[in-house]
Amino acid sequence: MYSSFNPWEFKQNYPQLLTEGKFGPYAFSCYDPYLEKIFFNSIPKHFIEGGWKVIAGPEVSVSWLEDNLATLDFFSTHQSYKILLSEQMSPQAKEFLLKENIEWGNRFFLLSFSKEDKFYEKCKKTESFNTLKVSEPRFWENGKLMKFLCETTGVSLSFEIQNFILDTIENTPGELILAIKKLALSGIEPRRLTVQDVALLLTQSKIDQFDLARRWGDKRLTSFYKKLLSLSEDYDGMRSFFGFMQGHAVKMLDPSYIRAKSKPSKYDKQIESQAQGWSKADLADELQFFGECEVLAKAKSQELTQKLRLRVIETY
Repeated sequence: MYSSFNPWEFKQNYPQLLTEGKFGPYAFSCYDPYLEKIFFNSIPKHFIEGGWKVIAGPEVSVSWLEDNLATLDFFSTHQSYKILLSEQMSPQAKEFLLKENIEWGNRFFLLSFSKEDKFYEKCKKTESFNTLKVSEPRFWENGKLMKFLCETTGVSLSFEIQNFILDTIENTPGELILAIKKLALSGIEPRRLTVQDVALLLTQSKIDQFDLARRWGDKRLTSFYKKLLSLSEDYDGMRSFFGFMQGHAVKMLDPSYIRAKSKPSKYDKQIESQAQGWSKADLADELQFFGECEVLAKAKSQELTQKLRLRVIETY
């Protein structure tokens, strides 16, 4: 089964991404890491017995699949897996998943694609796979995207403010979500915000995320983590920043999307250049670390400061 919808249509048709009790393999393609996270978060916890085990595509080999899927003991048939960057799995692993008759038991096997490849196309034609796609809206549909993001984040902004944001910043889900969250944390009731308020708020921030991302990408890690340590008690700002850095790290893991752009931005070119200095294993470790920090910031835990202090020490 194959389905493709714009983000707001996808949410209507697949409000929980997965179908409860319909276990087995899902191939999920989403053009943006921020949207991907929104749809991942829509899966109710009770769907997944024991929680997800998250694996990066390059780590999935035939031997890993045989060890973790081709077994019938009680515990293995209840463990669900989420495979990030599934397009980067080995050709042999991809063929194994398409050809082997796997007993899925009570587990989901969610393959997430940041870009579609021949394997994804084969999944669409394979009866045992549920193949889903979040399509990128056309530019004249960005108003619908903005409305969807406001509804998803629970932030009610007037039509005038939504249009002002669309005219002011890059119309990517990541940038729009960060702007919405910044307004939600401003202390002003969102429906009472004026254009003047928004113009001021979107240019004010103690956290210059692009400067920090540049330091991190250049591996100026002592400078990067010292700056974060000095801001660590700004929990709302930290939560937003670590969300941004997860999307940034995913782009670094696979910057090939840039080649499809007719006019790459300065930010795109920075990612493409810096990605050459990082191994996929190191980026995967950083991605996990940023996720842990976001959770701590959301909980307003002082452990965040301790975690960042340790990172500063480790960089010397």
